[in-house]
Amino acid sequence: MLEGPREELYVEDLKGALDEYHQVNKELMKITAEKQKRARLVKSLLSVMKIQVGDARTRDLLEKHGLSEAVRPFFTIETLHTAGARTVVRRRRGEKKPVDPAAILAKGTPVRMTSGRYDGYTGVVASTQAKESGRGLDVTYFLNLVGPRGDRKRTSVKHGTLNKTWSVAS
Repeated sequence: MLEGPREELYVEDLKGALDEYHQVNKELMKITAEKQKRARLVKSLLSVMKIQVGDARTRDLLEKHGLSEAVRPFFTIETLHTAGARTVVRRRRGEKKPVDPAAILAKGTPVRMTSGRYDGYTGVVASTQAKESGRGLDVTYFLNLVGPRGDRKRTSVKHGTLNKTWSVAS
């Protein structure tokens, strides 16, 4: 006879727990959206600072004002150099191979395109961008290129295509 009221009690407890869960989940979603919005703002401000005063001066200013640690997650090149070898991944036909973070090319490194649309072009690494993905850190290089006829182009290449479609020039 006590089974009926007990079941109702369990259902009521479950209903209350589910209501609380959904309320907390809504709050979490709002906080996550706000976090992403603020992260985009920080990245934009850092980009503007880097463009206006340069990378080295930006780092000096941040260190002077005690913001080095707080801003570290937003510096992609620092993230690359402080990441473990397991997080920087070279992608080759679906398999994952670790890349030594020291192998990441620095800004100004001379490069040569060896195939594709810009075959024969030479240039330099203008900047490096890294994005965290489910597979690790995805590294993209932005290149300023000069063609055989003197024409200038800008393109991007993935780290995994190094020594396939482009290489470091000597």
